[in-house]
Amino acid sequence: MGAANIVVYIVVGFLGLIAAALGFVAEATKVKAADISISRFDGCEYPSSPASILGYVAALLLLIVLITISAVTRCACCQRNNSNTRSSSAGAIFFFIISCIASIIGIGILIAAANLSTRQESLSSLGLCYYVKPGVFAAGGGLALVASILGLCSYGASTRNRGQQAPAAVPSQGGIAMANPQFDIAPSYSNPKQQGQYAV
Repeated sequence: MGAANIVVYIVVGFLGLIAAALGFVAEATKVKAADISISRFDGCEYPSSPASILGYVAALLLLIVLITISAVTRCACCQRNNSNTRSSSAGAIFFFIISCIASIIGIGILIAAANLSTRQESLSSLGLCYYVKPGVFAAGGGLALVASILGLCSYGASTRNRGQQAPAAVPSQGGIAMANPQFDIAPSYSNPKQQGQYAV
């Protein structure tokens, strides 16, 4: 694992954990129904709460996570797939899509909850006050954590895909056929004529 990969894992993981933690802290510190007092003349009186600021910051950090994951895994769909890399590329695309969906939903939930937590109004006809329902900020924080984990899975699968290379092609022999030379092997016999020696 290279230094660049380690930096991506640290940055995305850290931002995702911070966004999730801020979502859970906003859930714990948000204004609850028991904290709201209703006066006869001023309507709903809300106590001060940092939940809205925490929600906006968590949504911003989750947006940064989404942009970072999209930037580092942008080549996952551009790889030339072969029999060795097709499965890892499909896994990277799957995790990336699910991470994007979770990020977008989480950002929307966090922004909506933060906006509602600052809406200090009352329904005069019903005698009710606006407040964020339980579990909304926590849902946004949970989606931030899930999106970060799936984004890191997508990045890991895409880096493995880029690391796998196709086997080198064997150079052609140019179509030259090699064969053993054939020779006509014929037995050669030397039949010298015997010259008779005659004595006179």
